[in-house]
Amino acid sequence: MRGSEVVAKRITSTSVSSAKVLTSSIASYGGFGMVRVGVDRDGDAVISYHSGGGDRSQVWASRWSRTGTLASPLRISASTDNVGFHHALATDLDGDSVIVWTRYNSSKLELVGRRLSAGGNRGSVTTLGLGDRPDLALDDDGDGMLVFHTVVPTSTIPYSYTKSSARLVSRSGIFGTTKTLTSDGRVPQVDARPSSRFTVIWQQATHPGTIKSVTGP
Repeated sequence: MRGSEVVAKRITSTSVSSAKVLTSSIASYGGFGMVRVGVDRDGDAVISYHSGGGDRSQVWASRWSRTGTLASPLRISASTDNVGFHHALATDLDGDSVIVWTRYNSSKLELVGRRLSAGGNRGSVTTLGLGDRPDLALDDDGDGMLVFHTVVPTSTIPYSYTKSSARLVSRSGIFGTTKTLTSDGRVPQVDARPSSRFTVIWQQATHPGTIKSVTGP
């Protein structure tokens, strides 16, 4: 990121390319940040980012091929979304991606996701319920897992607890049902083995903040 632009360089074993500005055509939405990158087996890249300009924050994605072709930025969130701070991107070996972001709904944060094909086609938007701090991983074939945490209010001290949850994602972009990983965990992170095996780590929300993990499904 440079000023109010998103800038990328391509690195090979012998060289570093000149800087490529990805956001020139949407400069009026400036104030870009929270950049995420996914790369397929051929080196084609998908770069997602927030814009802070305009009427409200948005999530965008740029597709930059290994040959240097830069596609026009795609608006990933709806123009009416009041986008939150965090979003996540994952890309499989064929170049198909899944993007999940947060948005405010009646002052509460909910998760929203959609698929972005290697050809730049945006899938339908799926509302995923309350949640924050999403992270995503896709295996080689595009099967994936979404993890996130949710702050749950209670009527007794300390008046809330933070749980971490997961949803499987099919290679066609369909999100499975939510499974609770722990009722005491925050900021989960996930990574994938080549074929449908995922490892999730999180920090225990209560003292002493131990780092824990689980592998599955």
